[in-house]
Amino acid sequence: MISADKSFGFTDEGIDEIVLDSRKQMHNALFVPIIGERSDGHDYIEMAIKNGAVAVLSSRDISVLQASYPHVRFYHVADTKQALQEIGYMERLRFHGKVIGVTGSVGKTTTRNMISTALSAGKKVFQTAGNANSQVGVPITMFQMARSGADIAVIELGMSEPGEMTRIARIACVDTAVITNIGIAHIEQLKTQENILREKLHIIDGTPDHGILYVNSNDSILNGVTPDTLHSFGLALDKDIEIRHYALDDFSLSLIMKGDHMLQNASASMHIAQDAGVDLDRAKEKLESFTGVAGRGETFKTVSGVTIIDDAYNASPVSMKAGLNTLALLDGSRKIAVLADMLELGEKTMEYHREVGSHIATLPIDVVFLYGEKAAAIGAGINAYYDMHDTEASAEDGSVLKRKPTIEYFNDFAELNNTIRAIAKDGDVILFKGSNSMKLSDIVNVFKQEKI
Repeated sequence: MISADKSFGFTDEGIDEIVLDSRKQMHNALFVPIIGERSDGHDYIEMAIKNGAVAVLSSRDISVLQASYPHVRFYHVADTKQALQEIGYMERLRFHGKVIGVTGSVGKTTTRNMISTALSAGKKVFQTAGNANSQVGVPITMFQMARSGADIAVIELGMSEPGEMTRIARIACVDTAVITNIGIAHIEQLKTQENILREKLHIIDGTPDHGILYVNSNDSILNGVTPDTLHSFGLALDKDIEIRHYALDDFSLSLIMKGDHMLQNASASMHIAQDAGVDLDRAKEKLESFTGVAGRGETFKTVSGVTIIDDAYNASPVSMKAGLNTLALLDGSRKIAVLADMLELGEKTMEYHREVGSHIATLPIDVVFLYGEKAAAIGAGINAYYDMHDTEASAEDGSVLKRKPTIEYFNDFAELNNTIRAIAKDGDVILFKGSNSMKLSDIVNVFKQEKI
């Protein structure tokens, strides 16, 4: 990738931030207008300048704007997104600490936060803000990272379409990569899990020779990744990448956030901390006080004694089953699952929802609230399981469950919200899980106002 300072003469002198939203109040910002499906950021350049932009990228003619705003630096480029990515690469070259990159079908953000938490026991750490893990988010992250003064950075890389991982991996140039799992998130676009694996492995595209790739050995697909796997996909042909496996039982940990998936994330974090020379006892202490990330498994208690598992940011079959396993492990008088539609699952969407229902039937869960047309198939999965078995279902550990959970269906969000608020009581544990657009986080946020 050619640096922006060479291809179109960009300099970041006097620029404190990079902004994509013209409505934001900004300070000495570079404004990057992105052309989207419904709008073109070029239409809002003047708004951005009035809100504090001192430099602007533009793929439109800039002569009129230059005359009107002589104090603003304008850079005429062929493609603003590509130019932003060049700037990101230029900024990456200015960071001299180690960069850890995290990707996977689910658990990226939690793993990134857990790695950062473990590393903070002995290092100054920078990490991706929010979910800025895309083709426009990663370059902005590089800009922030270059100014962080950190010893080590933990960067999240996401993808939803073929070729996207390669583009951002060649910007981030991670020294060590971590892949959490290979599920079916984005399978609607990528069609098969093998394609998803291939795309995720492109995280090493910018990794230097003798870099490290950590893969989750508890994942049935990643467990078989070898150097030959990389070579079969045309990866790492001219460099040596060391593949290391991590597993949930590599370290003895007692986490606040329960579940095998959390132990897997914590294991990766401990390995990375060990590589960085961080004291493992201090890293362990940090991880064992970690309460999670909002929307991604954060667990908290309200003043009325209700325990909330906030896993409402997104959902796939793998992550929904993991969240349900966590619910099953926590102590409570009633265990309530509030589940909404899982989206972007392709032609097997309803089948995946029914599979979640079958899984619920093997767990000690008392009440299941289902919101949305697709989520209703979860109820069908629960009922089908009990139709095929005796009235008492066998749990996965061989014990016998006492009864089928109560199932309630909702298509009206206000009714769902009001019902949950009315029935929640001291001792309940409530899991919220669904795709982000289903808005379950709106209900969680009301409970957060009562957080202890």
